[in-house]
Amino acid sequence: MSARSFVIQLQAGVGQAILPDHRKMIPGVQYVVDAETFSKISLGARQNVIKVVTVNTDTTSTGSFVPAQSSSGVNLQVAGSGVSLLNLLTQTSTSPTSYSLAGFAAQGYDPAGTAGSNTGVGQAMSSASGAAANQTIIGPDGARYAYVYNGTASTISGGWCTVWYDENARYISTASGVPYLVKNDGLGTSYVVSSTVSGLSASVGTVSDVGTKQGAFAGVTLTNISGGYFGWIQIEGYCPNVAVASGTAVGATVAVSGGSNIGYAAVPASTTAVTTSAGVVTGTSLANNTFGTVLTAPASGVGTGGQFFAAVEIRSRRVKKPYVRVLNKN
Repeated sequence: MSARSFVIQLQAGVGQAILPDHRKMIPGVQYVVDAETFSKISLGARQNVIKVVTVNTDTTSTGSFVPAQSSSGVNLQVAGSGVSLLNLLTQTSTSPTSYSLAGFAAQGYDPAGTAGSNTGVGQAMSSASGAAANQTIIGPDGARYAYVYNGTASTISGGWCTVWYDENARYISTASGVPYLVKNDGLGTSYVVSSTVSGLSASVGTVSDVGTKQGAFAGVTLTNISGGYFGWIQIEGYCPNVAVASGTAVGATVAVSGGSNIGYAAVPASTTAVTTSAGVVTGTSLANNTFGTVLTAPASGVGTGGQFFAAVEIRSRRVKKPYVRVLNKN
C-alpha cells in the first residue's frame, strides 16, 4: 500500500512554484514526483499551492519488495519472488501470526519482546491474553503500520478510520459507541481520559485492562478485518484509500467521525478551543480527534454502497522529542 510517486499540479489561480527537486511548476502541467520529494513539500504548500492528481502505490502481489527471510507460512519465498509488502499487510487471521521481517520492514519496534526466532519484528505470543501486542513496521516511503485486533462483532471495511477500544491490548473499533473525552490537567495540559475495559473476548482468551485509552484515532484499515480477526492498519504516511464524507475539500484537515458506525473521516464541526468548568476540552485538534489532510478529491468507491474515498496524509501522533539548545562553551 506504500506510495511510490505522486502526480501533482498547481491549484487554480497559482502562477508558479518551485519543487524541492528544483523543478519549476507552471499552470496546466502535471508533474510526477517520488515519495521522498513529495514529503519535503510543506503542509501549507500542499493545501494552498498544489493539488494531488494521483497517488501511485505499490499494488504488486509478488516481486518489488521482499520483506521476509523465512521459508514457511505467510513469509514463504517461492523461487526468490518473496511476498510483497502489500500482500503481507492485507492478510488477516483469527489468531496472532508470527512475522519474521527484514530490511525496511524491520524498522519497527516491539517493546514487549518477541517469542519467535529469526530477525526483525515477531509477534509476542506471551503478550496479554487476546492482545495483538505492539507491533509496527515501516514501509519504504516511511509509512507506518500497526498490528491490531478487531474486538467487535462486525467487520471493519477497508479504508475505514478506526479508534482504540482498548489501546493496551490493541483492540480497534469504529467510533460509534466508544467514549472519547479530553480534559485539561491542573497545568493546562490536555490528555485523553482513560477507561476500564473488561470482558473483551478474543480467539485466545479474554482481556481486562484498567487505565486504557478509548476513542482516540488508531489508524486506517488496509483491507476488510472481520470481527475477531487480527490485521494491519496504517497509522502514519500517505494512505491512498480513506473513507471520507462526500464533498470533503482537498487540503481539508479531517478527523474521526465520532458518532458513526461507518469509519469515515470528516471535517470537525468546531475548531474553537473551549474548556468547561469541569475541565472538558472541545474544539482543539486533540479533542476533535484529527489525524490527517485530504490530498485528492473524494470519489465513489466501487461496490461500497456510495461510500466516498480519498487519499489522505496521516500525520504522526507520536510525542515529538523537544529540541534543546545547548550553548557551545568552547
